[in-house]
Amino acid sequence: MKIRNFFLIFFLFSFIALGAQEQQYIRHKVRWMETLYSIARKYKVDAKEIAILNNLKTGDISRGQILLIPDPEAAEKQNITENIQETITEVDLPQPEEKPDRSCDNVIPAGSYTPVVSVILPFSDTIAGKEFIEFYQGALLAAEEMKERGMPLVLQVFDWSRQPLDILLSGENLGKSDLIIGPVYANDIGSTISYFRNSDMKIVSPLDGNAEIWVSSYPGLFQVQPTLKAQQESLLKYLDPHRASIWIISEEGEQHVAPELRSILDNNLISYRHFSYDVLQGREVTEVLREFLGVNEKNQIIIASQNEAFVSDAVRNLHLLHVYDTIPVELFGLSRWRNFETLDLNALHRLKVVLPLSVYADYSASEVQDFVRNFRAIYDGEPSQYAFQGYDVMLYFLNGMFLYGPEFEYCLENLQVPLLQNNFSFFRESPRSGFSNTGIRVIRYLPDFTVELLP
Repeated sequence: MKIRNFFLIFFLFSFIALGAQEQQYIRHKVRWMETLYSIARKYKVDAKEIAILNNLKTGDISRGQILLIPDPEAAEKQNITENIQETITEVDLPQPEEKPDRSCDNVIPAGSYTPVVSVILPFSDTIAGKEFIEFYQGALLAAEEMKERGMPLVLQVFDWSRQPLDILLSGENLGKSDLIIGPVYANDIGSTISYFRNSDMKIVSPLDGNAEIWVSSYPGLFQVQPTLKAQQESLLKYLDPHRASIWIISEEGEQHVAPELRSILDNNLISYRHFSYDVLQGREVTEVLREFLGVNEKNQIIIASQNEAFVSDAVRNLHLLHVYDTIPVELFGLSRWRNFETLDLNALHRLKVVLPLSVYADYSASEVQDFVRNFRAIYDGEPSQYAFQGYDVMLYFLNGMFLYGPEFEYCLENLQVPLLQNNFSFFRESPRSGFSNTGIRVIRYLPDFTVELLP
């Protein structure tokens, strides 16, 4: 107990100390129907960081309000990540024992196995309680569906916003779980795996992509949100290096997205050309690009940036060349673009932009339509992205336990579960590590102003 308390105190101290340093911020204007948590998810930061930074006492925000958002691409963000990893060393978190090689052939079928699944969510969180309730509603529909298929199940639900996390973790009921879904935030996931470090407990991180930093520390962790690297790697399938000229366009001085993308292409022996510029160069860029891009050849261009101002400028320049100079352009971007307000929607469709997304629900699919109707009938409302997420997460892992029992992790390659807005493809770096999701949904904007889900 003493070590665990030290872990929590040390983490909080480290976080606050770093937050006091000078760093870069993004200015965000609150849109209609946005919540503090949805904004935090948009920028992949902790909602509590935003609340503290903007002196928000309750988490209530209003349309048109300007919020300062910690820039996740700034160097300070990397420092925070490194400090969290150092925290693991401070509490002397041991390296997981390497277990003997196993395969699905050695797994004993589920039989009469009745799993105990626990869900840990901060329902009473004044910042994002609504989203967590919607997540739970979707999860309940999946659990009910599996019960109708004949799966015995014990479901435990914990609202840890009403009590300290360490008290909840030490409770007898939670320790009886076969699988824990939650907590939500990356730092709380770290506390949870620290508590269960000497057990075989399976823990699912359902929402926060920043929890990826813990995957190497705990073999029972399943990180649901794909990394930026997984997004970029998913684009390889749609590149045509034998027939097209591959280009990377990035902001001058950018040190994260573009270098990682270049490394991915290099490792896959894909030839490309790289062009970077300062967004303040303005119209000069169009002239330079006109000289570079072939009029009579296929140009596949990846804009390696998550900076809205730069992306909007680059898309505008390429759209002008495509329309007025008839230069063939097929454009590739990143998931964060879906939240950019200044992007020209017409340009996205004319350029047939391809985006890798962690979640995307195709409302023309019959299974999505069935879920919407069912959700409306039971909850008298429309399912949000969080409701879809709760359903997908619960359905996937219950199917794993239903088919393969408590050691389902060895059979993930055989586990094919039709999901509503996710692709789950879990990858384990080594027997000592947990599982990272590399499954991405890729969409393409079409000239008729529709969007298609690519295979």
